[in-house]
Amino acid sequence: MRVIGNEAVHPGTLDLKDDVSTAGAMFRLVNMVVEVMVTRPKEVEEIYAKLPDSKKDEISKRDGK
Repeated sequence: MRVIGNEAVHPGTLDLKDDVSTAGAMFRLVNMVVEVMVTRPKEVEEIYAKLPDSKKDEISKRDGK
């Protein structure tokens, strides 16, 4: 993603070799990064928030927090 994206953002440079397949791959990569770094942690946080406070306290004690 960095290699292709870096080439695409420099002003005054237009690479006509880019195609629909490359653009689609870039979008898939961006979506994967967002899913792993944003969506999944948020889902885990939401599930954790539903635990009873007593269980969260036990987890904090176990983890030394």
